[in-house]
Amino acid sequence: MAILLDKIIMNNRPIDYVADDKLIKAVEISIALGKPLLVSGEPGTGKTKLADYVAAQLHLQTKGQPNAFLPDPLIFNTKSTSVSTDLFYFYDAVSHFRSQHADVQTEQFIELAPLGLAIAQTHGADADAVKSLRGIRNVREGALLPEPASSVVLIDEVDKAPREFPNDLLNEMENYQFTIRELNKLVRRAKNDANIIVILTSNSEKNLPNAFLRRCVFYHIEFPDKSKLLEIARKRLTIDDPLYDKAIENAIDRFNEIRQKAMNKKPSTSEFLDWINLLKANNLLQTGPYSTGAGNPLMDASMGVLIKNFDDQKILNT
Repeated sequence: MAILLDKIIMNNRPIDYVADDKLIKAVEISIALGKPLLVSGEPGTGKTKLADYVAAQLHLQTKGQPNAFLPDPLIFNTKSTSVSTDLFYFYDAVSHFRSQHADVQTEQFIELAPLGLAIAQTHGADADAVKSLRGIRNVREGALLPEPASSVVLIDEVDKAPREFPNDLLNEMENYQFTIRELNKLVRRAKNDANIIVILTSNSEKNLPNAFLRRCVFYHIEFPDKSKLLEIARKRLTIDDPLYDKAIENAIDRFNEIRQKAMNKKPSTSEFLDWINLLKANNLLQTGPYSTGAGNPLMDASMGVLIKNFDDQKILNT
């Protein structure tokens, strides 16, 4: 049997992210107070995508204005080994040590990380204040726009990092400044209207320090109910036809049934979207009863998009 190589494309436009009024208000409050927004929720509920949405919205709102927002967030993916300096810059000491050229400058082995880029971008690459940074690897390669700009910075899964990581960031994040020790260079946010909005996500795998939490605005994204899942599905599938609502609702019922029965790993919103997009692409999401796909080999195989644990498969097959 031949293996099909067709790729299914989903609408992932950040502007189509479904955010309720309370979440939007939390974003606005964090901006007004100049504090980071800490967003929690179970995996797959759209925490990471929120930063894409906020950046896209603010870019559209400020386009053509001084200090306009960049269209995409600057993303830092937290690791279990992350330290506070990783958020600002990275120094490749090993490559520097191996270099055989005495005239190679230290700057060539340094890269600005997301929050470091955001702070430098408040000046713009052409500003005298960042003249000493122009030899840094990614600055030299065009990571900064010439003019000042505002940024959204995403610190994803901050609870993965060691406990001291958030506390070590407190001073730098409050004052938006950091020191590149290898260059003995202090980099500060520009004294203009360029903004930096920081969004942190947490899967609540461990408690964050109270000193850090005091400096954040907090919002918990609840798992979407049936009506919100329907709204999300229609946007992601680019379906604007009420005739499909019943089919989507039936698919949501099946999805929620699986979530209730799964004991080891409950499927997430992102997995639901993958699954329902697969059904639509293969004409298994019909305007009639959802049971039209019953017994179809692809329908049966599609359960592997939702169920990722063998014990859960056995439970759902009984």
